[in-house]
Formats: sequence, C-alpha cells, structure tokens
Amino acid sequence: MRKNFQLYKTIILVAASAITLIAVTFAWFGVSNNGTFESFKGVIEGNPVSVDFYQKGTDDEYAALDGDITLNNFVPGSYNCYKMLVTTKTADPLKLSFTIDDLPSDMPAALKSAVQIKYTLVKDSSDGSSQTVISESNGYISLDEYTDGVIFGGIDLTQYQSAKGDIFTIYYEIGLDPNSSSDISLLSSSLGYVNISAQRVGIADGGN
Repeated sequence: MRKNFQLYKTIILVAASAITLIAVTFAWFGVSNNGTFESFKGVIEGNPVSVDFYQKGTDDEYAALDGDITLNNFVPGSYNCYKMLVTTKTADPLKLSFTIDDLPSDMPAALKSAVQIKYTLVKDSSDGSSQTVISESNGYISLDEYTDGVIFGGIDLTQYQSAKGDIFTIYYEIGLDPNSSSDISLLSSSLGYVNISAQRVGIADGGN
C-alpha cells in the first residue's frame, strides 16, 4: 500500500512539473512573440519615420524645438527658420507629407492671410557633406492658400532611398508678408500642429 502511495505521489509530482514547464514555456513564448510583434507592428502599421524638430537661433545655429510654434511679435517681412530631420525606420520606399493640422478656429483672418511659409525638402548624403533638393515651394506662400494645411503631400522618395536610416531634411521658414500692415504684429496665435507622415509607396492615401 505504501509503495502505491509513493507511486501516486511520484506521478502527481511529475505531472505538476510538466504542467509548470508547459505554462512557463507558453508564458515565455507569449512575451517573446508579443515583443517581436510590437516591434514589427511599429514599422508596418505605425509611422515609418521618426522626426526631430529644430529652430535656428540668432547665432544661426539650430537648436532642438521643444514647444509649439507661436505666431507673435512678428514684424512684417521677418521670418523664423526651422528644420526637421526625417529618419526612415524601414527600407521600404516611402511617400512623405508635410501638413499643419488643427489651426485654431479663433485665429484672426488677417493674421492667417499674412502668414507666409516656404519650404525645401532635401536628401542628405550618407556622410552629410552634400544635399540633393527633392522639392521646394515657389517662394513664400500664404498660409490660407495651403488647402487643408497641406504644405506638400505624397512626395515619392523611392529614388532617394537606399536603406533604413536614410535622413531627409525639411527646411522651412514662417513669417509675415512684408506688405502686410504693421498692426498685424500685434496679433498672436498658435500655428497648430506641424505634422510629418509617411506612407509606403502603393498604399492608398489615408494610411501610414
């Protein structure tokens, strides 16, 4: 009888160990698979670029831009200079768009029509020694002339991409029309949200 008890006890211990091992294995696999999936998902379903924002200071050097762009204390004919470093997170060919979203509904109409923007999109060489111009605006364009805040949309970067980690730079200037009234400088407003988005070439508009 004692031998049977020991046998049953051994069987129960072995079964419990097996169940524990299986549970730990599935738990590890679940965490590992989830981590891989999340990393994969971040490239495929998320925005496949990262962006760093900078503003040029009075010393002509660019420093990181941490806050919003605010339209205040501008003098007609003066412009602030900014740049965005866009780094690809995939080797897949991309289309790039630059928009200004969610302009304040109470933004004075006179200010909106006086604000001007111009941009240049370039590709940096691998060693940073040269840049190739991909697209640029035709001089300064009034903010209210950009339909739905689209500065440029869906520019195909295919021929400029070589690998994951390619760097593109968007230089842009924001200021007031030199022909606008000096009273415009007394008005102020937030510019809304500067937004960079990228899509894989061949994917319908509306997704990243």
